[in-house]
Amino acid sequence: MAKIIEDFPEKIDKIATTPGSDNLFKIRDPDGPNLLEDFYLPEPQAQAFHHTLAQLLFASQRPRRDLQPYVSFLSKRVKRPDRDDWGKMKRLLQYVKGTLHVKLTLEIDDKGGIHWLIDSSHQCHDDCKGQTGAAMTMGKGAILSGSLGQKSNTKSSTETEIIGVDQYLPTVLWSKYFIEAQGYTIDHTIIHQDNESTIRLLVNGPLSSSKRTKHIKAKYYLVKDYCDRKEIKISHLPTEKMWIDMHTKPKQGTPFRRDRAK
Repeated sequence: MAKIIEDFPEKIDKIATTPGSDNLFKIRDPDGPNLLEDFYLPEPQAQAFHHTLAQLLFASQRPRRDLQPYVSFLSKRVKRPDRDDWGKMKRLLQYVKGTLHVKLTLEIDDKGGIHWLIDSSHQCHDDCKGQTGAAMTMGKGAILSGSLGQKSNTKSSTETEIIGVDQYLPTVLWSKYFIEAQGYTIDHTIIHQDNESTIRLLVNGPLSSSKRTKHIKAKYYLVKDYCDRKEIKISHLPTEKMWIDMHTKPKQGTPFRRDRAK
């Protein structure tokens, strides 16, 4: 991680307590009247941006999972990064510099159970699409985790949550089958959700559906099929305990540190 900071073209002489500010997902209008002519990065600087992002992408998939939502957003900006993106990259590196001591710790408390926390933020991007965060744990720490932008616009937070579960369902099933293929027995695979309306649709299917949710039936029917086959379970987890919420939006202060500690 220290080498990423050393390789960056600008000197990182400050530290930040969080990886990004509240305006992480904000993008300036490219056709705005007050946009400066040199707002977009010149080619050498854009290449440096891309190179540093590739290094952070590698680190975020391994020891530094707390960087994932920020790397996920910046990865969408590599085609034409601007000065705002450069500033967000510097803020991220300032956080990395101040947390070089942070390590990923994994512990297994339940050998027969896999727990997935999946959460989504509704319409948090400028194009009104959501962001999904997910993590797999078997006790302490995230064995697998991710933060993905959603590709579909949604009408409600319930629909956003359903799309989030659908995004990670293949990974949820793959993790179960992979561990079983190593010779271990998995008694239960539980997806934790903090939206009770989402849980009712995923578990009950058409019994909880209405005209407002009919257009998304393919996604929740697929999850319901796996619930009926006892492949997975859906469980409610209060929002204050949904620590993967840090992967759906830029959090600050105590809420960020509390979720990161998990």
